[in-house]
Amino acid sequence: MDTLTLVLAALATARITRLINIDRITEAPRNAAIRWLTSVKRKNEERGELLAYMIVCPWCVSMYVGAGMGAAWWAWGGDRWFAAACAALAFSYAAGFLAGREGGE
Repeated sequence: MDTLTLVLAALATARITRLINIDRITEAPRNAAIRWLTSVKRKNEERGELLAYMIVCPWCVSMYVGAGMGAAWWAWGGDRWFAAACAALAFSYAAGFLAGREGGE
């Protein structure tokens, strides 16, 4: 992976992670998953609580998103569309990050 694609993929990972565990647009499915995980009777209810926590933990989610990004790079890293998709997500993350520093978001 060339340096530019690596940086774009890293920022894309950050954007997807934020989409999963923070953004309002995914709030309904995220809350539904958390409710399901914490309410379903399991032999080990602590496990359900831990899985629910992992949905909102950026460190946890980013590890899995990063693994998926690495697998995608392995499969399609030489294709221009992979770099373009990473760039779109990276630009979105950069814009959101900067807007948050200006008092927006």
